[in-house]
Amino acid sequence: MNLGLELLSFFAGMLTVASPCILPVLPPLLGASVATPFRHRPFWIVLGLASAFTLFGTIFAFFGSFLGLSNSFLRQAALVVLFFFSLSLIWPRLWEGIGGRISFIAQRMTGTNRLSEKESRLNTFLIGGSLGLIWAPCAGPILGIIITLATVQKSLLQTLLLMSGYSLGAAVPMLLIGYGGQTVSRHIQKFRAWGPISHKLLGVLTLASVIGLYFNLDTIILSHLPGQLFIANRIEKQLVEKKDPLSIPQEVAEKSQSTLGITLASAEAMPLPFLGTAPEFSRITNWINSPALSSSDLRGKVVLVDFWTYSCINCIRTLPYVTQWHEKYKDQGLVVIGVHTPEFSFEKEETNVKQAIIRHGIHYPVAMDNDYGTWNAYNNHYWPAHYLIDTEGRIREKHFGEGSYEETERAIQTLLAEARLLHKPMSLEGPKASIDFSKIHSYETYIGYGRAENFSSAQQMVPDKALSYTVPATLSLNHWALSGLWKITKEAALLQSPSGAIQFRFDAPKLNLVMAGGEKELTAKVFLDGKPIPSEFRGNDVESDGTVTITNSRLYNLVTLPQGDEKDHLFELTFEMPNVELFAFTFG
Repeated sequence: MNLGLELLSFFAGMLTVASPCILPVLPPLLGASVATPFRHRPFWIVLGLASAFTLFGTIFAFFGSFLGLSNSFLRQAALVVLFFFSLSLIWPRLWEGIGGRISFIAQRMTGTNRLSEKESRLNTFLIGGSLGLIWAPCAGPILGIIITLATVQKSLLQTLLLMSGYSLGAAVPMLLIGYGGQTVSRHIQKFRAWGPISHKLLGVLTLASVIGLYFNLDTIILSHLPGQLFIANRIEKQLVEKKDPLSIPQEVAEKSQSTLGITLASAEAMPLPFLGTAPEFSRITNWINSPALSSSDLRGKVVLVDFWTYSCINCIRTLPYVTQWHEKYKDQGLVVIGVHTPEFSFEKEETNVKQAIIRHGIHYPVAMDNDYGTWNAYNNHYWPAHYLIDTEGRIREKHFGEGSYEETERAIQTLLAEARLLHKPMSLEGPKASIDFSKIHSYETYIGYGRAENFSSAQQMVPDKALSYTVPATLSLNHWALSGLWKITKEAALLQSPSGAIQFRFDAPKLNLVMAGGEKELTAKVFLDGKPIPSEFRGNDVESDGTVTITNSRLYNLVTLPQGDEKDHLFELTFEMPNVELFAFTFG
């Protein structure tokens, strides 16, 4: 349960009683409390009022579940009510006279002149209930916000607790008012002089709150705040870690789904924030594995948008998880869409992308985003990047880079359960990670002058001009050098002569090099520490004679160190034919 929300609702209830809207109810409340010598009459009146409040809020909040209405619809409906109420506070004539009518109706219903000493507790309870139902529509924006929060709860129990907390908060000062009698009443009446100003101020604040809630600023702000700041978040996190919120018996899940319309996610599941509306797929060059898709085609589905490019080592290591999620959840309402946004020019070629799709076993739709239209629409900056979208087209989670696979899959399950699409619990087991990042001390290094770093040839790099380079006597860690006649462009180095080489001193279990060979197959020889690479050090793309054949434009795994080898090494790749292009080193 969200302890923080229950405490918030309790204090919100107390704050409601301090608002001017309590004034019309005070005379009948005080009159009914002091009309007879029945000592505990205020208690039963306030108990009836609080019970009616709780019932009203719970029915309103959960009404849409029985009609199949979405939580988003109820949230927007509550915001519409709040919007018009804020206007009525700013311009009182929109609601002029309603306070007098409420006070008149309340006095008629309570019938304080006919109260007798023998009146039963039940009658007194019903009088309080009548006051609660009359006061509820006028209780102001605080109640409206609490009801808005209640509409997005995942269970009837959560909604009841939220509304009960609010009612209890309102009941405490009302009890003091009831027991205090005329003395308290005289003090409360002093607030009438502040009525017009407080109404307008409250109306402005309410209108600002409505605007913020409409644009989901509350969840956006909270999503960027450290979770450690909130005790309630830490409690929720501990509950989720102790028990998988979806690992419940199938028969229990089906019963819950068929009776109360509660999702398969348990009450402990952490809600996902609303992070804005997902943009359209813009300026897509071509669709692979699917016809062209739009947001309207995907409405009603949970969508995972995966920005990737096929020569990116970080993307390659993420793909096994993405493809597994597709296989596990495609029949339960998940649609995975890979947005292939190229980093290098050769990645724009459809043939190259299709070969990569086959190589990695990708069967979900892939959109070729060669012009960065969709990348820019999402304001994305990373490979890989995951955007998780709910059935109503709203972004609910983002993740950049590798890792957090279990958290992402949990979020997928949460949205599927929220939309009642998840038919059975699924384990969170994924592919076993084979990368120990603590052993990787070399980082991605680009060769083109646009992003080149740590270039250490004896000659200074000259852009877009063929120049003869020589390697230095020694190379420092994570530095690289060229030998031979090379033309260095913005994104690659192109060999101009029949012979040439590249060196890199690295410290990582694996070394990869993104290369392109042009129209002809090219071969290169791999050396390690000045000697032909031993068999136990060869990468997946190195043949038994220590050579690598460059057949197409992609990432090549050239060195894989045996377990236990954690020292740095000097890598060298030599060429005997021109026109090879070298783009970037990556490590794993």
